[in-house]
Amino acid sequence: MNKSLLLQYIKGQTTEDQDKMVLDWIAESADNERFFLRLNNLWISLNISEEKATEKELSEIRALTTKKRSLLSPLRKILPYAAAAVVLLSFGLNFYLVKNNSVKPQDLTDTPVRLADMTAGLKHELYTEKGVKARIMLPDSSFVWLNSDSKIIFPDRFESDIREIEFSGEAYFDIRKDSLHPLIIKTNKNFIVEVLGTKFNLKSYDNDNEARTTLYSGKLNVISQIESSRNDKRNEVVTTLNPLESCIIRSNQAPVHLRPDNIDDYTAWKDGKIIFDSTPISEAVKILERWHGVQFVVKDRTVYNYTITAKFKTESIVQIMEMIKYCALVDYSIDSTKVTLFGRKI
Repeated sequence: MNKSLLLQYIKGQTTEDQDKMVLDWIAESADNERFFLRLNNLWISLNISEEKATEKELSEIRALTTKKRSLLSPLRKILPYAAAAVVLLSFGLNFYLVKNNSVKPQDLTDTPVRLADMTAGLKHELYTEKGVKARIMLPDSSFVWLNSDSKIIFPDRFESDIREIEFSGEAYFDIRKDSLHPLIIKTNKNFIVEVLGTKFNLKSYDNDNEARTTLYSGKLNVISQIESSRNDKRNEVVTTLNPLESCIIRSNQAPVHLRPDNIDDYTAWKDGKIIFDSTPISEAVKILERWHGVQFVVKDRTVYNYTITAKFKTESIVQIMEMIKYCALVDYSIDSTKVTLFGRKI
């Protein structure tokens, strides 16, 4: 399926024949359905108004989720409404839109079901491509800002005893307080984060050597699993963070609990900034790959001997590379989306 046609459908710019083509394609497989949901939610999060929705608009949107006919025409009329309304209900509406034209939704029960045991139809998965960022709202009205190359999985609704999500990448969380129902974040690395109600940044990329949790308000627990040197069992280590503290997690090592001086630097990405502070080239290229959607190829390993200290915001990848070239003995070439680095002699 052509992505441009899917985007036209989401924007309400397709004909009836094209509508049927898109819906038939979505119904062909669960992979097609998940791809459409990610694309639709990403478009909504990046294009909705920031104005507050009226009660009338909220009522009209809520009414859509109770109707048993196609949501195609009504949904397109509602999409221009305010951010507060559309973000809140976008995931539920998308789920209902696809299911009403393909597979009958599974009935929800009051029996608690763990996220890992839920069927695909009851879970939402959102991935932000490299060079793309997004903001979403969870079923409990908590907000999550996703950095590039990040993935989050969460249920259609949170069950009665616990709130569970799965996450990899980087995100800033503003979690709604609920002392009776902690939020559990299962990461792609060997630790989880337990939250009651707080604001924090979580960075846990697959290709990074370490993960980091930085707390800005509230309190949370970082629960790590460490292999025991005496037996094959794994010991659970709990690190409690207070505001303005960080926890660094490395594979099979005790967590490092610290109070960094530059704590605001860890959320600079949310404001569109890249901050390098004596950052090794090896780490800088990973950040630039995610930020600009490019691929780096290092031809000379002496490049890794250098670090970068700089701040960027609206600069292009060419401008950034020119700055790096000026500050270190590093040269480069760019071919489309591939950046090749070379060592440069004095």
